[in-house]
Amino acid sequence: MTNMNGVLLTKVETHNVIKDTLLDLINSQPSGPNDNTNDKVSRLDWYQSEDFTREWIQYFMPHFNKTYQTLVDKLGYKTFDVRGMWYQQYEYDDVHEWHLHSDNYTGLYYLEMPNPVKTQIYCNDEIIDLPVSEGDLVIFPSYTIHKAPNNLTKTRKTIISFNVNFEGIQEEVLTKIRKIEHESK
Repeated sequence: MTNMNGVLLTKVETHNVIKDTLLDLINSQPSGPNDNTNDKVSRLDWYQSEDFTREWIQYFMPHFNKTYQTLVDKLGYKTFDVRGMWYQQYEYDDVHEWHLHSDNYTGLYYLEMPNPVKTQIYCNDEIIDLPVSEGDLVIFPSYTIHKAPNNLTKTRKTIISFNVNFEGIQEEVLTKIRKIEHESK
């Protein structure tokens, strides 16, 4: 896991195992409307983001939960609650303009894409290009303004995005915090 100013990057270890089946399931899923006129996203199911009965989510969640719980453990939280999950597919010149999300954290799993690609994050009056590769899972605070730049290749890019809340603090983390707090008095 890499931590860059609150932006966490890790790999979905089962990416090569699940990629083809997950793409088949997503491609069989209907695409919904894209109501944001500033964006051009070829296919998405954001309108169903709170429906966790979709077949592709049922297939993906065991892999996601394992990867994400590892992140949660390293951050010192007890558990997490996924509040919404959806796919987006970007064909040539598609773009998802500057935006932010709800809940504590948001994340992106880069399922299919040309390498290298970047996600752009606006932080402290500068735009940071975050290089990502297929199989990466990136999370950051939901208030972070970010963008998926234009896909300037003929290769489709598929991401799974999600919003999540962390819940509870691990006891050993609280003990460490209390020790630091006590020593600073």
